Amino acid sequence: MQLRNRKTLGHAFGGAAIVAAAALAAPALASAEPVELASPTVTTGVEGNTLSVTVANTNEDPTTSCGAFALEATKLPALQADPSKITEPGFLSWQTDVADRVGAGAEDTFTTDLGDGVYAVVGECISLTNPELPAVGDPQIVPVGGLLGSVDLGSLQDLLPADLDLGSLQDLLPADLGDLLAGLPLGSTAPAQ
Repeated sequence: MQLRNRKTLGHAFGGAAIVAAAALAAPALASAEPVELASPTVTTGVEGNTLSVTVANTNEDPTTSCGAFALEATKLPALQADPSKITEPGFLSWQTDVADRVGAGAEDTFTTDLGDGVYAVVGECISLTNPELPAVGDPQIVPVGGLLGSVDLGSLQDLLPADLDLGSLQDLLPADLGDLLAGLPLGSTAPAQ
């Protein structure tokens, strides 16, 4: 399956430019006070088996970058129990490619084809000024494909385990999420086979 990426608003910075700018700013950032980091605004849409995810980075810090990932909703309890699972091959169904992460003040839309099922889509942002504290948004539960027909999105919560708290993932994922995301191979944006 192929990842298709189209720009809705121009990137303020490309992935490589963010890394280059951050490297130049690193000495000044070492003594800088950490800046409050907000999770991205994420909107999703589905047409058939194609999931589109729009990520808007509302942060002003030029060293921030945001992305999103999707996983089968049934894997949320496993992620909650062991956040390092995010690095296991095939655990995520899709994620923003490192080179395509969204810079400060920018927005981008990504599309990917997924198999029929119910997915959780999660947005996240990292910043070089505050690398230990990623900002992680709440999961959006999204049905993909014809498997569910016309299921009411409100009833999808009933499909998940009762003890699963879909509140804030901020405390769910590890403090070193930025390192975990950066360590994933660039080819991992394709859905798991």
